[in-house]
Amino acid sequence: MSLAEMLLRDELRREPATPGEVERLLEAVDRRLQDGGNDANHPETRLEQAYHAILNCALAGLRVTGLRPTDRRGHHVVALESLSDTLGIPNDRVDYFQTLRDLRNKDLYTGGIHVTIRQAEEAIAEAQALRSDLERWLAERETRSR
Repeated sequence: MSLAEMLLRDELRREPATPGEVERLLEAVDRRLQDGGNDANHPETRLEQAYHAILNCALAGLRVTGLRPTDRRGHHVVALESLSDTLGIPNDRVDYFQTLRDLRNKDLYTGGIHVTIRQAEEAIAEAQALRSDLERWLAERETRSR
């Protein structure tokens, strides 16, 4: 679903980013990646940190474009879906991010999942790749605005 459709459905609203907001989101991404990359943490914790790094990347993309998810149920879904239009992330990667969201929710609300080290490491690698994609996208936007 496009950003325009999300706006029409009242899933996003227009709101300029506050000074320093995007930088704080990027700092949160980096902290999450650091915690997710710590082998001493349990795989479930590492996966959750990777998921939150991905979510913060999505929110940063929205905030740079002057958009914010509304407080309606499903705002994480909306933020992740926005990655297709903001950063140009392919749908298969967005689907993977949604799968991580489902895993994180099942773990958080039921405690009924087992996350393997491999799943955690894959999630961290995807979060790191998205962080790099976000950096490139930000640099391109800065170059075009000059």
